[in-house]
Amino acid sequence: MPISPDEIAVYRYTPEGGSLNLIVKYGNWGCAPKDSDGAPFVTVGKETYLPMDQAAYVTATDPIVQSTENQHIGVQEFLDWLEANPNSGLVFTYHLGDDGAVDRLEEVFTP
Repeated sequence: MPISPDEIAVYRYTPEGGSLNLIVKYGNWGCAPKDSDGAPFVTVGKETYLPMDQAAYVTATDPIVQSTENQHIGVQEFLDWLEANPNSGLVFTYHLGDDGAVDRLEEVFTP
């Protein structure tokens, strides 16, 4: 199964080693069942670490914020939500900066 080049499912984070790392799985959008609201994001492989810039630009939708439109939130607000809701597997598009760390993370709204 091919994977999306810029989308990940985020499960947790770890600050080990003095840097911030998201624990993610790569995947791609599957086929939507007839009676569903949309296609599922199907992950493949094992969880992996993805370094994140502590000054990254983050946007979120429901359930992190009460909106179906992306809202800008702080990195710490995002981390607090991840800590309170581990293993959610919410899908985000991401961009890596020149240093190889995520500098932009935008939640994909799924009904």
